[in-house]
Amino acid sequence: MALEESSRRRGYVDAGELERLNRIRRDFVANVSHELKTPATSLKLLAESLEQAIEEDPEQARMFAAQLRKETERLARLITDLLDLARLESEERSEYPETVDLRGVVMSVLARMRRVAREKGIELRWKRFGRASEYTVRGNETQLASMLTNLVDNAVKYTPPGGRVEVTGGSENGEVFIQVSDTGIGIPPEKLPRIFERFYRVDKARSKATGGTGLGLSIVKHVVENHGGRVTVESTPGEGSTFTVHLPRASGRGG
Repeated sequence: MALEESSRRRGYVDAGELERLNRIRRDFVANVSHELKTPATSLKLLAESLEQAIEEDPEQARMFAAQLRKETERLARLITDLLDLARLESEERSEYPETVDLRGVVMSVLARMRRVAREKGIELRWKRFGRASEYTVRGNETQLASMLTNLVDNAVKYTPPGGRVEVTGGSENGEVFIQVSDTGIGIPPEKLPRIFERFYRVDKARSKATGGTGLGLSIVKHVVENHGGRVTVESTPGEGSTFTVHLPRASGRGG
C-alpha cells in the first residue's frame, strides 16, 4: 500500500506499524471482494431470471432487464471509484504547477447536478463571497471536480424531496473554502469520526438504495489532503449536514 511503500522509501518499517499496515491491507482486500461479489451475484441471478421470463412473461422480463442495467451501472461506478481511490492513495502530496479557478469548477459541477436535483424536487443554490480571482488554487482540476461532485451528489442523495442544498464559497486567511450544506437526514454524532473510511456506510440499506459505493467521501478526503487542504463536517440528525473544504489559495493571485 502507499503508506507501506512510503515507509520503505524512508528506510525502515517498524514491526508494529508493519502489522497494522498488513491488517489494513487484509481488511481492504476482504472489503473489495465482498463489494464486488454482491453485484456480481445479483447480475448472475437477474440474467438467469431474464432468460426464463423472456418468452413466458415479457413484462416481467422487462423488469429484470431494467434491474440488470441498474446493477451493471452500480458495478461500473464501484470499479471507477476503486481505481480513482487507488490512484489517489499512490500519489504523494506535491506542489501542483497548474492554477485552477475553483469557482469555475463549482459552476461546472452544479450545472451537471441541477437536472438530478430538479427531478428530485430539491433546490440547488450557489452563494459566493468575494471576487472571482480569490478562488484560485494550485491543483488538478479533474480531481477537484471529482471531489466536489461527490460532495454535492451525496447532499442531493440524502436530502428528501422539497429540501435544499446550498453551496457557498469564499476566501479567508490565505485559503479558499467551499461549503456544501443540505437539509437532509443528517449523521448521528457517534458515526461522524468514521464517515471518511473506505466502504463505511452510515446506513447500509439506504446507501445501497441510492446507488452509493461507500467510497465517495474517502475520495473527497484524499483529494483534499493531496492538495494540502482539509475537510470538516458538522451534522445534526433530522436537520442536515455541512461539509467544508479548505484549500490553500494560490499565492500572488487575487486579494
